[in-house]
Amino acid sequence: MNDSSQKLHLGCFDQVLPGWINTDITSHIFVSRIPGLALLLFRVGLLPQQRYEQHRRRMFHAVRYLDVTKRLPYADGTFDYVYSSHLLEHLYRQQAVSCLGEIHRILRKGGIVRLAVPDLDRIIAGYDPQHPEEFLESIFEAKQKSDKNKHHWHYNEMSLGRLLNEVGFRDVYRCQFQQGRCVDVTLIDNRPESLFIEAVK
Repeated sequence: MNDSSQKLHLGCFDQVLPGWINTDITSHIFVSRIPGLALLLFRVGLLPQQRYEQHRRRMFHAVRYLDVTKRLPYADGTFDYVYSSHLLEHLYRQQAVSCLGEIHRILRKGGIVRLAVPDLDRIIAGYDPQHPEEFLESIFEAKQKSDKNKHHWHYNEMSLGRLLNEVGFRDVYRCQFQQGRCVDVTLIDNRPESLFIEAVK
């Protein structure tokens, strides 16, 4: 792969990838832009130690604000690679359809998207009928206070593959952890229990 390839990382939060455009909607982006705010929030107990240390290292300065539920602010055919990990399940299904359509639009012909999501088949296999409440809380991240942090939909290999085909991707295939045709795959994958799908425009 050549060093001039254009790479977009959607929903990065604190997983900032070198050589990629890292994007998210986290409020830490705005905190990082106001001098002294992270320290103030830490001192009054509103920012945990781990996050404060990330602010001290200026991690969130490298993250651009991007709302994937809206039209992405890039021209058609801009990117060679788009990557997201554990983002799609936080979108309502129609939002995910729109997001994948936008990814297809901004990829160049032959460009690759790599998606990592919780594997619905694996989730269902772990269902314990003796504890349905815990299962439901887990599958929907129901204890999260913010709607954006909850899970709104889940995918298995078949359903995500179908969706990618529907928005225009021509070659869709499942990958193993840290394996695939996407550049930097050994760097970007960090959740081995995930379902990994790549698709080519």
